[in-house]
Amino acid sequence: IIEVEPGVICDDLNDELKKYGYFFPPDPGSSSVATIGGMVANNAGGIQAFKYGVTKQYVMYLDVVLVNGEILSVGSDVLKSVSSYNIKDLFIGSEGTLGVISKIGLRIRPLPKFRKLGLFIFDDIRKLENAAKKIRLGGIIPNLLEFMDKMILRAVRDYLGGIFYDFPDGYVLLAEMDGNNQNHVDDNFTRLFDIIIQYNPIFFRIAKNDIERELLIRARKANLPALSRIKPTTCVEDCTITLTNFSDVIKQIEKIPESINASNLEVAIICHMEGNLHPTFLFNENNAEDREDFEKALDYLYKEIIIPAGGSITGEHGIGKIKTPYMKLSHGEKFIEKMNEIKKIFDPNMILNPGIGKGDTRKIDKTSKKRKLKNQENKILELECMRCGFCVASCPSRKIYNIEAYSPRGRLCILNGLVYGDLKPNQLINDILHTCTLCGLCLEKCPSGVPTYEIFEKAREILHFR
Repeated sequence: IIEVEPGVICDDLNDELKKYGYFFPPDPGSSSVATIGGMVANNAGGIQAFKYGVTKQYVMYLDVVLVNGEILSVGSDVLKSVSSYNIKDLFIGSEGTLGVISKIGLRIRPLPKFRKLGLFIFDDIRKLENAAKKIRLGGIIPNLLEFMDKMILRAVRDYLGGIFYDFPDGYVLLAEMDGNNQNHVDDNFTRLFDIIIQYNPIFFRIAKNDIERELLIRARKANLPALSRIKPTTCVEDCTITLTNFSDVIKQIEKIPESINASNLEVAIICHMEGNLHPTFLFNENNAEDREDFEKALDYLYKEIIIPAGGSITGEHGIGKIKTPYMKLSHGEKFIEKMNEIKKIFDPNMILNPGIGKGDTRKIDKTSKKRKLKNQENKILELECMRCGFCVASCPSRKIYNIEAYSPRGRLCILNGLVYGDLKPNQLINDILHTCTLCGLCLEKCPSGVPTYEIFEKAREILHFR
């Protein structure tokens, strides 16, 4: 068992654990920026959930700061205890609506010594679906079984280049076996391979070493930065279905732009093959028609596809504000009332993360503010920041101050607040903007190519002349 604070980044934790031969199994695609606190608050799973499960299975205990300032300790460091209500699991996945997590006790596992990974491309999604079903029915448990659609493959190919230029268009199945015995891993992968090959993939590549493995894994984890270069706004949704109707659901999602007559909207899909889908919508939020089409697309996704298919409106990303309108449709009035009663026990004044559907279905302001920054000549410099956070870990000032406001993403949010009058210039804001070293590391990490240091230089100039 290890103990961490909520701001620890997942990859940083695993880099440290690796020195001792251990790892923390939940592995979201955003592991380079995902914090453990955020993973607990959303009950994140990621690309290894097929075998290793989700965050909840590894949380032993929590310290939670309640709305009145009291610290509540829940859970324990023993493996079995039923001496109280399971309040710990109530906080996991609660999205900050019940309290603020301040300390986390985690169960970790020995790091597997051997892995074998393969990438397979199919021209027919039903063939891929049947292969995945046969793997599950055969009792084979890959540590990784992931799906990427044609659009994501094309985007990743353009983004990463190299060997990916040889990959034909199609639907991708990424599969890996791991373990501590090389022969067992090889034998299990052979069984996996034999099943998949029965369904005639048009292309496959087996990683020959750790370098090739990391390259193929990068193809899966690069989907967000790759897609973000297509349109200014990238919105990753999250829902779950059973694999029974997997290919039918995928085809319906692919046709959403056509179904709602939204010619400027694009959609791509990835999936953890335990049934956790991530439809990703690409549009321009600074365009009113695009924003309207996006809202129509969400309605269609949840009301016409996911809920009728018996799925859940979230598997690991949480409800947030954008999905609150679908809570009653998904769970029913009585269940929502009970959730509201639970929230009021911990947060009687409803001030923690207001408007989040878990326990609080109050209507929220849907006004979408354009993320733009006025320069000195009163022109508009459009920002394509999608708030992914890839810039945060590399920022020198963020490492020193250890506060989000001192990161590139934090500074852009502050500037947005200044432009729209939510914030007023003061000495603290001036100091935050001037702690940026203009080193450009954030631009190197930014998938959208936002010229951050140019923006911060201009912002300093504007504040100086005020």
